[in-house]
Amino acid sequence: MRVIYLCLVVIFSFPLLATAKGIETAKQVEQNLWVMGMPTNADIERFAEQGGDIVVSLLSVSEQSQTAESTWVTHHGMAFYHIAIPGAEGLTFAKVRLLDKVLLEHKEKNVLVHCASGNRVGALFALRAAWLDGKDKEVALKIGRERGLTSLEKTVSEMIAQ
Repeated sequence: MRVIYLCLVVIFSFPLLATAKGIETAKQVEQNLWVMGMPTNADIERFAEQGGDIVVSLLSVSEQSQTAESTWVTHHGMAFYHIAIPGAEGLTFAKVRLLDKVLLEHKEKNVLVHCASGNRVGALFALRAAWLDGKDKEVALKIGRERGLTSLEKTVSEMIAQ
């Protein structure tokens, strides 16, 4: 019986992401900043219990409508922001500025930024590093990769070079 119990703990301790590969659990990348792919209700609850204050979703409008995430976040006493990034076409200066504004307004708070896999998170952070923080392309891309940038890297690299 003890072995079965331990197996169940392992199985249910991690979110199950059947389709999206990426950052499956919250990854701390700065003092007050965590990034990840699509969180479950348990992930949101864990983040709140560990002092989380803000959750920023970069899911598209369609993706966001398929989850109760905003309810989970507010139920746990945190603030919820939705900056819709439907894919490469959503990577705009305006969206980068909007994320930057949220992060600057809450720089003393614990913030979790996510999308479905972490790819859009990494893309926005790479563009933020280049466009707003003046980092060179390679440094910006490294920041993006650390935050989940994968298949959007070529697009982001081209956007930074323009």
